[in-house]
Amino acid sequence: MMEADTIAAIATSVGHAGIGIVRVSGPASNEIARAVFRNSRQEKIAVFEPRRMIYGMVINPQSEEKIDEALCVFMPGPNSYTCEDVIEFQTHGGPLVLRQLLRVVIEQGARVAQPGEFTQRAFLNGRIDLMQAEAVMGVIQAKTEAALRNSTQLMNGELSRRIRLHRQELLNELAHIEASLDYPEDDIVSPESGTLLLLLEQTVRGFDNLLASSKTGKVLREGLRTVIIGKPNVGKSTLLNALLGEERALVTDIPGTTRDSIEEYISIRGIPLQIIDTAGLRDSADQVELMGMQRTRAAIESAGLILLMIDASAPISESDISILNDLPAIPVIVVVNKIDLPQLADLAGWHDLTRKYPVVSLSAKEKAGLDKLEDMIEKLVFANEAHLSIDVCLDNSRHIDCLIAAKSNLIAAMAAIADGMPLDCVAIDLRAAIQSLGQITGETVSDEVVREIFAKFCLGK
Repeated sequence: MMEADTIAAIATSVGHAGIGIVRVSGPASNEIARAVFRNSRQEKIAVFEPRRMIYGMVINPQSEEKIDEALCVFMPGPNSYTCEDVIEFQTHGGPLVLRQLLRVVIEQGARVAQPGEFTQRAFLNGRIDLMQAEAVMGVIQAKTEAALRNSTQLMNGELSRRIRLHRQELLNELAHIEASLDYPEDDIVSPESGTLLLLLEQTVRGFDNLLASSKTGKVLREGLRTVIIGKPNVGKSTLLNALLGEERALVTDIPGTTRDSIEEYISIRGIPLQIIDTAGLRDSADQVELMGMQRTRAAIESAGLILLMIDASAPISESDISILNDLPAIPVIVVVNKIDLPQLADLAGWHDLTRKYPVVSLSAKEKAGLDKLEDMIEKLVFANEAHLSIDVCLDNSRHIDCLIAAKSNLIAAMAAIADGMPLDCVAIDLRAAIQSLGQITGETVSDEVVREIFAKFCLGK
């Protein structure tokens, strides 16, 4: 499905850089390049040799004014990212240079590309499927090496191949069923119920294996929202600084120093954490502090993991117990801090109060015991399973929802077989499962969904 128009966009980030790229894709790419590019001898190029970088100058063809030194490369379709003729100009990475070059490219007949339109064309032209296309943004947005590795595997089609294999097996069975129903005069033998049931059971187990990886995949993709809470002056900001390895949060001996939430991304054992240092929870008449505590409670409501800090150098207080009793039903790690100081807290009493939560003792100030906290975070996130050794994880909510729907359809088909229902009833559920799997890879997805997916991409990709 080659597009008739030619698109162009700045393909590198906004801001100053050593190199900037303007990408052009479509049937007029060559013509535009001939108009705006001159070689090192200031000559027009009649024919661009495929995949050969040429040094020269980009110009404004209306005035012959030079814009910048540049490298130009031609990638003919279908052996290009979009499967169309593609030209890329590499200039110095100044925003003004790139905007001027894009403007003259548009004046020569291209139009500004929509967000994600280059990748959308790669999908529409059959170079990649929809799952691979969505993984492109995962590569761009990866926050840890594990997330990057997973998105790269997805982009290379690791899961797409498994999904297509399952879909093809179901299609084969559906075709067999429909042929036996539609052409009884040809004496086509209907699928044997036991064999069909076995295939569906195996397929459901395959879906379960993929869905089992989705918890890890979503954490790798989105990061785990981790909130540090506790009374004022228990060491929340010190812990944040220790985990970050830098002085990000202001630390003093004055209770209530942190008035607002501080958010940072960190990586622990390959797990991206969106970690939030919050204002301390206590009774206060200070309006600013009260506003900070409201934000703390809002952060708790949206958290995926809570680090509840207590001060081992102070007795257990009513505030400590109140915070503990108000914890939501999500994973919690109790962090006993300040073990480098004389111990005044009744730790045995704390263990009685926090029996249902794991407890880690450390000194955030001395950075002692942080490895134990990291061990516990890893254990909670991956439920003591070595998910990081899985070759590739399902990490996209849309894919997960489609796979759950397909599994539900297959379970319904299995129930129909077990109840002795006619094969045309089984066929309805198989067809629905095949439709759901096709939505993952793009064979059966609607144009509206495609537009919505690529609208979330960055410009130039």
